[in-house]
Amino acid sequence: MSNNTYDNLWWNILKSNSISLDEKNLSLLKDVFSTRLLKKNSLFLKQGDNSIKVAFIVKGVFRSYYIDRLGNDITKHFHTEGETLFSYAAYLSQKESMYSIQALEDSEILVAKISDFEKIVEGNYNLLLCYKKMIDRVLVKKEEHASSFKLLSSIERYKQFVSEKLGLENRIKQCYLASYLGITPVSLSRIRRKLNINK
Repeated sequence: MSNNTYDNLWWNILKSNSISLDEKNLSLLKDVFSTRLLKKNSLFLKQGDNSIKVAFIVKGVFRSYYIDRLGNDITKHFHTEGETLFSYAAYLSQKESMYSIQALEDSEILVAKISDFEKIVEGNYNLLLCYKKMIDRVLVKKEEHASSFKLLSSIERYKQFVSEKLGLENRIKQCYLASYLGITPVSLSRIRRKLNINK
């Protein structure tokens, strides 16, 4: 990969996260992050493993999911270009991750050890702000999804997903989306038919 291509990857990632860095700080990031290709269905993080890496998605779609005690596959979140991959809670608590992170497409990421990332962030205001924005985005996403189950109906959750995640519905399996919305694939099909009829 040429230096210009690598630089463009970083500028796009930073822009999508509303982060502005000078060349010096960008160089620090480039020293600890490297590009990695993941095949469709491969795992970035496996349920039960320690969370030691962080990544930015350059290209592709990922999902966070877990297998419950009854063997059910539960999708908690979807992650697309510009977003961050890691289990912050597992890293902070030094416990095993409660979920897996799976590539749903052939994907490309920028990945680093969390410990290496934190070393360059320490004492660096601009990179600390970058780190904070990254974590804030993850926490807000989780809180909004949790709140939607208390405040919205299944139809409203589906409409919200479609409006906020433009085009993502066509990139993921229906069973994953249904699980994310907390409904069955049959119920999701009914919602789609109803909305199409009412258009």
